[in-house]
Amino acid sequence: MKKWTSLLFVVAVMLFMACGTASAETVAPKLVLNGKILNPVEPPTLIGSFTMVPIRIVGENLGYKVDYDSSKKQVTVTSGSSKVEMVLDKKSASVDGKLVALQAAPTARSNTTLIPLRFVGEALGLQVYWDNTNKSVFLYSNNSNGSDTGNESGSGSNGSGGDSGSGDSGNPSDGGGADPSLPEGGGTENGGEVTNPSTSVTSVHSVSYENDSIVIKYSDGFLIPKASVLTGPDRIVIDLPSADFATDFQPALATDGNSVVKPLGELAVADHVALTKVRYSLFSDNPKTLRFVLDLNQKWSYEIVNDASLRTLTIKLVDPSTVPADEPPSGTYTIVLDAGHGGSDPGALSITGKREKDFNLAVILKLQAILAADSRFNLVLTRSGDTYPSLADRYNLANSIKADLFLSVHGNSNTKNTVTGTEVYYTRDASLAFAKAVHTYATPTTGLKDRGVIQKSLAVTRETTMPAVLFEAGYLSNSGDESVMYLETFQSNVAQGLATAIKKYLKLE
Repeated sequence: MKKWTSLLFVVAVMLFMACGTASAETVAPKLVLNGKILNPVEPPTLIGSFTMVPIRIVGENLGYKVDYDSSKKQVTVTSGSSKVEMVLDKKSASVDGKLVALQAAPTARSNTTLIPLRFVGEALGLQVYWDNTNKSVFLYSNNSNGSDTGNESGSGSNGSGGDSGSGDSGNPSDGGGADPSLPEGGGTENGGEVTNPSTSVTSVHSVSYENDSIVIKYSDGFLIPKASVLTGPDRIVIDLPSADFATDFQPALATDGNSVVKPLGELAVADHVALTKVRYSLFSDNPKTLRFVLDLNQKWSYEIVNDASLRTLTIKLVDPSTVPADEPPSGTYTIVLDAGHGGSDPGALSITGKREKDFNLAVILKLQAILAADSRFNLVLTRSGDTYPSLADRYNLANSIKADLFLSVHGNSNTKNTVTGTEVYYTRDASLAFAKAVHTYATPTTGLKDRGVIQKSLAVTRETTMPAVLFEAGYLSNSGDESVMYLETFQSNVAQGLATAIKKYLKLE
């Protein structure tokens, strides 16, 4: 029986990242808005596969007016001239008079209206996070991460070199978790993911080592950690966007000999089998971002727990020998196939006005059809129609299902219509072998100029945790490339080449 699944998007960004196993303890769900714990009659809950949250308490705590018309079963949220209208059990809403689709229909429980978490973020302009460990929802306004606004390109400008100013290169190619809220320089062929600088900064007061855990205490906001694992040497890197050292930070920060405080320091650890020390620094000054680096003498697992009520971020070190192997079923591989852009985002327009999103989806659907004939593949599509999952939706989907491979297909564009050919992009070193397979088996099928394998910090190849590649099949801005890219034969050839690359990389052929 063929096993493949089409998922359009995941509901929220994973606040919790773990290499170990999650606790099985029963926990009380929380609803936290800008660090303040709300106490709704009906807490956040999963209904089907969607996280639902009570709209009234969120809206009113933001200063919005929330009304309910029982005769129409209609909820109205008003802020100034903006108005959002939703009807119970109806999978659409009106936003300032424009009809939009909902991922799930609003529903009522205990006289409380629950609506999809994702729509809360979209309608009220909030960052939304689902903490799977605590089964809790965190809502955050004016967050530095901003929103994805278009192209597949992420960002890679670090603002300062190194893990914490002590010699590591820190560039996106080493998997160092470059902060996606830092924009990459303009003028690249792949565009850029634009984000907004922070309007609020969380104060971090201390870091300590306690009971096989690193404990970071903070105030005045909410931390949203970004974690990554590096090798050569082994270390765990935790970035804290929109955060800065408090004036009373402990242990004391370094000085330059003239009592001028430097935003860096380190904490020695003597009684852990793997952890030797913790280094920390102001990784970026604009926007403010702190980086904590856990130096290891061997590979080690970890869990991150963020308790907003206690203002404590805990990195629990977990012996990898105690973590059960999490492998796909015998002989089965989960592959995420990503058709770039979609929905309200057409991608690049070709030289004759054709849309990139249509080309991307056509190739992905053909690739899906080829691979679906092989029972060894569990196929997951980020989109199977004309919808727009955000960049975060795409890589969080892949991470949440622990996919074995991630492949994104795009058409390229350049202001110079003489630029032609295919390109294979990857970010992390762990993706290089997969990128080479795509280059070997897919690039020749296009018949276009081979522009090689390129390492670059793109959101979907940087933030994924499995080997991930973005394939640019040709330049829509070039008349020669475009003339063949929308042909069925071209798309089928590319799909077959990508299928072969996947099988060769997995040693299935």
